[in-house]
Amino acid sequence: MCGNLGKATLGGGSKKGLFYTLIRNCSSETAAKCMLRLSKFASRWISNYGMSIGISDVIPYQIIEKKAEIIKNGYDKCDKLIDKFNQGKLALKAG
Repeated sequence: MCGNLGKATLGGGSKKGLFYTLIRNCSSETAAKCMLRLSKFASRWISNYGMSIGISDVIPYQIIEKKAEIIKNGYDKCDKLIDKFNQGKLALKAG
């Protein structure tokens, strides 16, 4: 390969991209191997030029906050149910 590889060249949701062409002409295994080799190459290139990427770089902060809030609310709900059970005030449900 030579030249620039961008979103449109690699795939971009169209049927004209490199990965779709590999799947169509070769096999999904060949496309997967190409994706793996390309990701390893890109990772090595980025690290050689002093760049790094972490999970916090690819997950929006709002999603992390919302997830933490949902988990906290779930734990609070469970704690309340456990307290009701320990006090003998938990209503029985059929089943």
